[in-house]
Amino acid sequence: MRTVLSRSLFNSLLAFIAIIGVVHQNESAFAHTVIQPTEVTEGKSSENYLVITHGCSENPVMGSSVVFPDGLDSTIAVNGNPHTGPLSDFVTNWGNSIQLYQDRSVFSEQDVKRDSKSNVVGFWAGGGRTVAPHLFARIAFVSSSVLFNSESCAQKIRFAVAVADICKITAIDDMSTDNAVSLWVPAVGSKFDGTPGGHAFDFPAFFTITRDLTENPLPESCGGVGQQISVRPSAAQVDRDMPIQFNGAQVWPQP
Repeated sequence: MRTVLSRSLFNSLLAFIAIIGVVHQNESAFAHTVIQPTEVTEGKSSENYLVITHGCSENPVMGSSVVFPDGLDSTIAVNGNPHTGPLSDFVTNWGNSIQLYQDRSVFSEQDVKRDSKSNVVGFWAGGGRTVAPHLFARIAFVSSSVLFNSESCAQKIRFAVAVADICKITAIDDMSTDNAVSLWVPAVGSKFDGTPGGHAFDFPAFFTITRDLTENPLPESCGGVGQQISVRPSAAQVDRDMPIQFNGAQVWPQP
């Protein structure tokens, strides 16, 4: 009987350790602002959320700014190796693939960001109530049916998305403190890179599109091996699209 009880206790302890490990992994996954779901399937529209997971130190979040790579002057890599061709080598309809839901349950104001061709390249939300630094909040958006180039070997395309969770309205030179803003931005040399070695430096949110291998199988020339594509916005795009414009004026950062 003593042996049976010992084994039972040991098994219970192992189960408890496993549960703690899962909880820790989940907490780590939510340690920074993320996009959920992080991965969607080619050809399918998806309802998504930007999930704000904490404030700026002890300060609440008063707004967020989000920029997706536009694919025009973005940095593209194939299996980690630089690609000099256009994004259309891998995906045929990326432009204007993101749209914002009107939802004032978190912030009172919101709008999309557009490029010179009126394609939506991101969005912002802010004003009204703030998000307590210890609570989560979700900003809803939809991604349209993105299609892979059928002649490519691309199997996954991972977009690095620049996000700023804003807690204080400051000039861009005063954003080095974590009390003012949390920058989840790819380090591409923009004014919004943040401080090397600082909180969340080069730690963007990610949004991945996976090829539908049933409807759009890999060409025989790929040898059954799909490519992993990564896309990061250019510094010029981040600098252009990250600021928030409201009623024709820039309200963040302070000009």
